[in-house]
Amino acid sequence: MTEVLLSPLVGTILDSLKSWSLKELELPGSLKTEVASLESTLTTIQAVLQDAEEKQWKSEAIKNWLGKLKQAAYDLEVVLEDFNTEAQSRSLHTDARSQVTTFFSLRNPLLFRLDMARKFKNVREKLDVIAGEKSKFHLREGVGEAEIERNEDRQTSSLVKESEVLGRADEKEKIVSMLLCNVSHHDDLSVYAICGMGGLGKTTIAQLVFNDVNVAKVFDLRGWVCVSDDFDIKWLTKAIVESFVGNSCGIQELDPLQRCLAEKLVGKRFLLVLDDVWNEYHDKWDRLKQALQCGRKGSTVIVTTRLEKVALMMATTPFYRLGCLSDDDSWSLFKQRAFGMGMNGSNANLETIGRQIVQRCGGVPLAIKAIGSILRFRSQESEWLRVKDSEIWDLEDEGSRILAVLRLSYEHLPPYMRQCFSFCSIFPKDFVMKKNELIGLWMANGFIPSRGALDLHDMGCEIFSELTWRSFFQEIKEDVDGTVTCKMHDLIHDLATSIMGQECCVIEGNEGSQIPKTARHLFVYNSSPSTNVMDLTKLQPLQSLIQRGCRFNLSNRSGFFCKQKYLKVLDMDFNSTNIAFKSSKHLRYLCLHGAHVKTLPESTSSLHNLQTLNLGDCYNLQMLPKGTKNLKNLRYLDIRNCDALTSMPVALGQLSFLRKLSMFIVGKEDGCGIDELKGLALEGELSIKGLHNVK
Repeated sequence: MTEVLLSPLVGTILDSLKSWSLKELELPGSLKTEVASLESTLTTIQAVLQDAEEKQWKSEAIKNWLGKLKQAAYDLEVVLEDFNTEAQSRSLHTDARSQVTTFFSLRNPLLFRLDMARKFKNVREKLDVIAGEKSKFHLREGVGEAEIERNEDRQTSSLVKESEVLGRADEKEKIVSMLLCNVSHHDDLSVYAICGMGGLGKTTIAQLVFNDVNVAKVFDLRGWVCVSDDFDIKWLTKAIVESFVGNSCGIQELDPLQRCLAEKLVGKRFLLVLDDVWNEYHDKWDRLKQALQCGRKGSTVIVTTRLEKVALMMATTPFYRLGCLSDDDSWSLFKQRAFGMGMNGSNANLETIGRQIVQRCGGVPLAIKAIGSILRFRSQESEWLRVKDSEIWDLEDEGSRILAVLRLSYEHLPPYMRQCFSFCSIFPKDFVMKKNELIGLWMANGFIPSRGALDLHDMGCEIFSELTWRSFFQEIKEDVDGTVTCKMHDLIHDLATSIMGQECCVIEGNEGSQIPKTARHLFVYNSSPSTNVMDLTKLQPLQSLIQRGCRFNLSNRSGFFCKQKYLKVLDMDFNSTNIAFKSSKHLRYLCLHGAHVKTLPESTSSLHNLQTLNLGDCYNLQMLPKGTKNLKNLRYLDIRNCDALTSMPVALGQLSFLRKLSMFIVGKEDGCGIDELKGLALEGELSIKGLHNVK
């Protein structure tokens, strides 16, 4: 199920090709020609990318083509970042240098341009070949395949066998009570929404309520329509009419259809279930709702949806968020499917394995029933153990069915949001993810697209909110200092992992491992003193692993990961009082949280692509690099609990992109005053010390 998503990356690269940094380097004619040729080739490819991304599920050849394009795009991205870094370095290093030293260094303009021209030519030739191959796939320009097919497997009806539904009696009674209370207390049309992730049983709850005897007594008309993807007003109006009258309607035009519906509803109290709604457009809902306003007092619509945004838009009362089954109900449902009429002496020995399997299902009825069905006719302990130890995508047809249901939510995401979601598979299951850390990593990987004047951080916040509204994240919490955290349900994590496929592998490392030059982010957590200097260039080469992506574990504890061309390291068993940075110009995310460092090397200020610098809980840190003002792309600077810090570097006010600054120490020197904060668009918590120095 591995998916190749390239449209966000190609869009970012095209923006870079047009950026100011290329113009700053005063490109010679030949290099300008190469850049123009690259821009033309990428524009041609971009035109058919969406169609290719849609068709890759049906064509292995297209998926392979996208894979080759992905690697070439990464190669080009590295070259462009070299250009950007050079441009920024030149603007910051204007001091006179020895002509001999300059000539033989990479800073020499002639040598640098020749080197870049060669790299551009190599990538351009590779992309030209790839672009030439696209014609054999008959890809269409513009949007991907947008036609909506009504999948018969997703169609639902109002029929339900209540005796087979376990663990939902309380939810049913709550909703029934609300409906019956509404009948006598509300004059306007009432809309109730049942919201939750795929597979929880939203449709089942709606069926139970729809068929409740007391509910049936108070409504003159009851109708059920499975909406799914296509919120077409004409089709929906016709389907509602047919559901209420019980036979086919021959009217084809919208106006007579809505008039017919209004006539059917006048003077009648009705209950209408709109199952599996995905429409997020308020105007479409308003147009349909107008035709439903003719019913008698107490008329009600029940909506089921995975999207919190849809529930908030349509519901007239607070929506009902459906939760997972309890452990006891989960086990009862599993027994019903896996053991049929009940356990006997031979299969009672399987209970321990069965309970472990049920734990993996996380209270999701769809998964419990599907896996229980797999085991119904298997009585060998070895067969049950194989299911317990298998990944969900390896579980024959039933495993695929579970993921197919969950995948619907994923397919409704735009490409850049799909990348942000699937990236979360790098964290272990049940991991508590921090919102700002996630956004920082998304930025470091280039997943967040630029959108006009909207800041990347703000765009990241929007993506986080969307993924929350769409039930990809759960257990959202905010602590006293404003830190927002979340988790992913285990099945949602399985979905993300299945999409990422084999892009991650696990390797073992040690103090002698090398942080690759293309690393985008580096984490060091909970170090304990063992060395005086940690030189990031003393590690073994990992370039081939970086190109295809890997998980990186420096200890036997909880740390990992390098993603595609990006690296994250947690819980390192070694530590330092000083750190040396060399050739890490692509680094965008650096976390030394809790490290026992007293100073950072001045070379840190040459990390011109750095967006996040996390030094939280570095209790021994006494000084930040003097050139911190040169980190022009820095968004987050976390120095919480850095109690040994006594001053700030000069001119922090020049960091125009800075959004998070946990602490500021007012100094007496020029460039260290409190006025450095006035031009920064900071948000979140800020602690200001040294106020006695304010003039």
